[in-house]
Amino acid sequence: MTCFCYWWNLQCRDIFPNQLKSYYQALVFLLLVVHGVAVAQTPVWTQFPNSPAGTARNDDIYFADLTNGWSARGTDGVYRTTNSGNTWIKVIPNTSPVAHFRCIGFASATHGWAGNLGPGSYDGSVTDTNMLYETFDGGVNWNFVPAINASGMQGFCAIHIMDAQHIYGVGRVRGPAYFAKSENDGTNWFVTNLTAAGVMGGLMDVYFKDATNGFAVGMDTNAYNTSCVAPFYHGAIARTTNGGLSWFVVTNTTINCSYFWKMSWPSANIGYASLQQNNSYSAAVFFKTTDGGTTWVSNGIPLTAIGGQSSFGVQGIGFVSTNEGWMGGSTVLNPPYSYIHTTNGGATWTPEGYDNTRSMNRIRFVSPTLGYGSGQKLHVFRVPLTITTQPTGQTVAVSAPVTFNVAAQGYAPLSYQWRFNGTNLAGATSTNYSVLSAQAANAGNYSVVVSDYAGNVTSSVAVLTITGVPVPPSITGQPQSILVNPSSNATFIVGAAGTAPLRYQWRFNNANLVSATNTSYTRTNSQPADAGNYTVVVTNSAGSVTSVVATLTLAFTDNFDSYASPVIVTNIGTTNGYKIFFNAASGPLDFKAIFGFDYSTVTFPTNIPSAPNALGGTTRGLYLSVNKDATAAAAAVNLYPTSTSTGGNFALKFDLWLNGANLGTSTEHALFGINHSGNITNRIGLATSDGLMFAMDTDGNVSASTTTIRDYAVLRGDGIGNTPVLMLTDNTTFGPTPLLGPQFDNLNPGISSLFPAKTIPGWGISLNGSAGLGWVGVEVRQVGSLITWLLNNTAIAQYTNTTVYTNGSLMIGYNDFFNSIGDSNSFAIFDNIRVEPIVIAPVILLSSQVVGNNFTFEFASEPYESYTIQYTTNLIAPTWLAYTNIVGTGSTIGNTIPLIPGNSTAQYFRVSRP
Repeated sequence: MTCFCYWWNLQCRDIFPNQLKSYYQALVFLLLVVHGVAVAQTPVWTQFPNSPAGTARNDDIYFADLTNGWSARGTDGVYRTTNSGNTWIKVIPNTSPVAHFRCIGFASATHGWAGNLGPGSYDGSVTDTNMLYETFDGGVNWNFVPAINASGMQGFCAIHIMDAQHIYGVGRVRGPAYFAKSENDGTNWFVTNLTAAGVMGGLMDVYFKDATNGFAVGMDTNAYNTSCVAPFYHGAIARTTNGGLSWFVVTNTTINCSYFWKMSWPSANIGYASLQQNNSYSAAVFFKTTDGGTTWVSNGIPLTAIGGQSSFGVQGIGFVSTNEGWMGGSTVLNPPYSYIHTTNGGATWTPEGYDNTRSMNRIRFVSPTLGYGSGQKLHVFRVPLTITTQPTGQTVAVSAPVTFNVAAQGYAPLSYQWRFNGTNLAGATSTNYSVLSAQAANAGNYSVVVSDYAGNVTSSVAVLTITGVPVPPSITGQPQSILVNPSSNATFIVGAAGTAPLRYQWRFNNANLVSATNTSYTRTNSQPADAGNYTVVVTNSAGSVTSVVATLTLAFTDNFDSYASPVIVTNIGTTNGYKIFFNAASGPLDFKAIFGFDYSTVTFPTNIPSAPNALGGTTRGLYLSVNKDATAAAAAVNLYPTSTSTGGNFALKFDLWLNGANLGTSTEHALFGINHSGNITNRIGLATSDGLMFAMDTDGNVSASTTTIRDYAVLRGDGIGNTPVLMLTDNTTFGPTPLLGPQFDNLNPGISSLFPAKTIPGWGISLNGSAGLGWVGVEVRQVGSLITWLLNNTAIAQYTNTTVYTNGSLMIGYNDFFNSIGDSNSFAIFDNIRVEPIVIAPVILLSSQVVGNNFTFEFASEPYESYTIQYTTNLIAPTWLAYTNIVGTGSTIGNTIPLIPGNSTAQYFRVSRP
């Protein structure tokens, strides 16, 4: 039951029984009386969904319009988006010589500049001596600006585009300090050395109010040192009143080892500047001017506002109005302290960071409701596109008028497209849609797609029922695929609407099931013969409709104990309940599969004991090896069980032993996967590929920098004719459970701890982090689209599956990636293979109470699953905002939410899981 609770007496009752069907699987609503008024159309910060990521930081971000934007990502290059930040492509790669792109700016959607930090600064990898690059085609092609190189300028840290003609740049951090400007759209450049002029030692940011008045921030000398010893350097702000021909310092700090980093000017008179302190400090600092930059006042931020640590490293600053702004920096602190917010001109600050708001370097606002931020990832400040009032179903008499309405928020202007039974209605592009005289043909499902510049969202379905004429049936709730244990019951349920009476006929593999004529159908005592496709045909006097296919899958198990003697298979085909495929780069069939292999007979390098999940200490399993004949050829064998096809929520589990002779010849991988077609050979680094695959080697002897395979590899199919994709942090967003090893290498500390070195008498010592020569419990979990890989009950990797591979065959196999002949002692033993259903329990609220100025509650979690706590101030037309994300532990999780003093508006919370 979904309920909401008043904290003062904890009374509960059902709410919205129909609307809640469209929410997540389980919601727990908590009603809090807190103080505050909800503000409609309020912009919020969110991360771009496909932001460039990796070890490099997004140093700068710039949008020329709503569509075209760019990111300067240090030594990773320059990225471009042409679809409002939904996707990004690299337009300047990281090649030799190496540039560090520190800043970027565009005068139009086609004409722009990217500044290079230059050699000899804090980034020792930089070798490119071209300081400024220019593009005339939106970033497809770039050329360096010769005039800047000739000027002696040694690097850029900031670019300011005042208008299409006036472009300003400064650099660099830690000196020397140069100022550059063009007053004719980059055709000619004027450059001056402020260090030689005795004004500044290093420059980090520049801003011009008009062609005459400008400001630059940085450091007074370029005496930077890592130990903060004399001679010291200090932050300084310089001003020009003649277009940059001359400069004078208007303020300095007395804080040793500090420099100003970025500026923000929300108005002509009010400006802010952030101060980075490179030594321990008792308060973070920013400066503020209220007289147009004539005088500046230093402001301290208590450490409590930034997590209680003197490691915030203030850098990025941006104000959307004279009083409201944000600051970020080089902090390694977790959210929410990685990003802080003020609404009173900096008098007080509160933490508002979230995942990946670390290292915020540049914050730009285009309007009061649109802004951008760059840091560990890229972020956007805008009104979230949300439907605030859904269209509602209606029942009317034939020939009566009917109108559907929708209300939404987003970045204006919004566009609307109404749909009928999934098809666009011509001319239906306003906030409402009317049928002047409803007829039988108008009965059905109505929805609306609401769009703003960055994307779209689709409303819930509103069903129009017309009385007085028969309405054909429609499916309102499709039957779902089910995975159950053998001998268990499986129940399929359908929801339908239309003129009564409705008649139901369930079908199995397209054949009618006798007496299966209700809204649900239960297959009792499910056996292998019952696995297959189930549908239901709903009929009334006006027509019929057939549901989507729902698959019944039986949990699979094979412990290989039924073989009286081993069965050796060396040819492809279907045998012993498996389809066997093999492929190699060259040469004949070269694999061996032994069903019922007695692995207790193995003595080298060590004896193999009974597998952890074997019953009664049995020692029979499946032996797999490849590439052992006289031909050196990379090869792989795949085995697909013929009796099962999986989908929905399940776990593939088995015991695995990887045997190897030595570190030189034992680098071979066990393969296993889910959601395969079951008709091809999946190989590492070679076509073909499908499904979601995993691989682990015996000895931990694969380089941590390879682009095709690692010691512990997560792969996905890329189509029948393509090689599998090795999923790494530069092409995949992992989580929410953290990676055990970011490089998927045996030397990653988490993996080394999971598999410490083993001393094998008479053989030697294995590498830290190698999984060979010992039983390993393997598990692959699929819950919704969340995929989790575990070894010995420890999560190696977790990610959200966005591919087409959502169901299909299981795969186990063995792969030799190398073209050398494999050692005969290198093989894998699989035992106790099984597929188990995962039953998702509802989120259950265990307790709730107010303690002091906080509201506390608990809920039971499941391991490795993701949960989100959200809040709203309106249950009638809710806009749910994320409060925090949580990874389940398998135990009870306690939560404490601060109440906001002085507010009087109810606030509602829910706990949801995808």
